[in-house]
Amino acid sequence: MLSADFANLASEADRMLRCGANWLHMKSWHFVPNLTIGSPVIDSLQKHTKVYLDCRLMVTNPLDYVEQLGKAGASGFTFHVDASKGEL
Repeated sequence: MLSADFANLASEADRMLRCGANWLHMKSWHFVPNLTIGSPVIDSLQKHTKVYLDCRLMVTNPLDYVEQLGKAGASGFTFHVDASKGEL
């Protein structure tokens, strides 16, 4: 989704599905304290698609983001275990 046109995110998601995608990869960057695509974007996009929204959390302490992204409509999460400060 990072290469999508953010002004037309819903239509970009639909275009990807028409091209054969069966889930969309919502990626954040490598072990940084902030997100590239956060809960407002997930919340907005999930209103326009039923596709599986995988949030790849390449951030420091990814568990800090799971609850808010889940409430926003994320379907699942991918993250590096070594990025977490605590127990999983």
